[in-house]
Formats: sequence, structure tokens, C-alpha cells
Amino acid sequence: MVIRRHIYKVDQRILIKGQDGGVHMPPSEGAKGSLAVIAPQLFQEWPGTFLEREPDVPPEYYVTIDNGITETISEDWLEAAPAGSAPPPVEEYPWPT
Repeated sequence: MVIRRHIYKVDQRILIKGQDGGVHMPPSEGAKGSLAVIAPQLFQEWPGTFLEREPDVPPEYYVTIDNGITETISEDWLEAAPAGSAPPPVEEYPWPT
């Protein structure tokens, strides 16, 4: 049993898997298979407290999909965007840039 750490960074371009991402915090049906960006968030692990993530539970991320909707999605549903993917629609960011 290992405490998993975050592997994606804020503003990183990612692809939301369409299937096989596990049962923890899946994306909405409309988000599956979409390109997105990791939204600004705090990456605190809280070791030794009651807020510490349980072993083998994947980290979660706020993810802003290219349609402008932000969802909380488990890391197991995410993967790096393929090379040559379209850039994110900057005007759609719901946070100040």
C-alpha cells in the first residue's frame, strides 16, 4: 500500500480517457475522450493527518475541459495529451491568467 503523489502540473495539457480509468472519481460521460487542462489547485498531501489520502487511492485534479467546464477527476482517468494536440482555447479559461 503506497500513498500516490500527484504527477500532473497546473496548466498541463491532458486527455481524459474514454474508458478503463477505474471507479474513483470518474469524469462525466460528456468529458470522456476530451482534451483538457489541469486547473489551478493546491497540491497538499497532508501526511500524518486525517486529511491524508488513503493508500492506493489515486490523486484527484480539477480539470478544465476544452468546453469550459471544470470537473474533479481521478488521476487514473487522465493521461498526457498526445503530441500535436490542439492547444487549449485560452479565452475559455475560467480563471485569471
